[in-house]
Amino acid sequence: MRVPPFARYHRLLASLGLLLSGAIIGAAIYMSIHQHTYNQLYIEMHKYLEERDELKGDIEDLIKTRNKQALINAVHVYLIQNQDELISEDIQKEIESEVKNELKLVIGQKAAYVRDARPLYEKLITQRVYMLHDKKYTIDVKSIILIQTELSVWVSAKESRIDDTGVKKAH
Repeated sequence: MRVPPFARYHRLLASLGLLLSGAIIGAAIYMSIHQHTYNQLYIEMHKYLEERDELKGDIEDLIKTRNKQALINAVHVYLIQNQDELISEDIQKEIESEVKNELKLVIGQKAAYVRDARPLYEKLITQRVYMLHDKKYTIDVKSIILIQTELSVWVSAKESRIDDTGVKKAH
């Protein structure tokens, strides 16, 4: 019995290897594009869910204070970002919603009482630490403004880390 020479199949094996490596590289490129698109959709969905929850809360608050014009109807929170430390959009929205939940008790109160108790609300938020996505963020109040029946709060957030000695460091 005679064994066929291997040189006959050398080109076939090389082309099969090239085809297989092309399929693996193509699958990797396809998965990276798919993952990027999925990540964008997730961030967009999270933004829409936050907006929906905010609008539902606003509707509830407006229904609660419909006939009383001297009461606080809405709380708006805005995060001011530092130039040296940028925070991603989803974490920014989560920080804003957490601070807004802290100030939920203001809704329905008289505007004059909220105006007089401004330092109390400022102390409620200042130096508050929130744990988001395995990172700690410390909140500082920049400004609180009461315009008619809306309370607007501008805050800044710094990522703080704890070293081995347990001492907090601002990042």
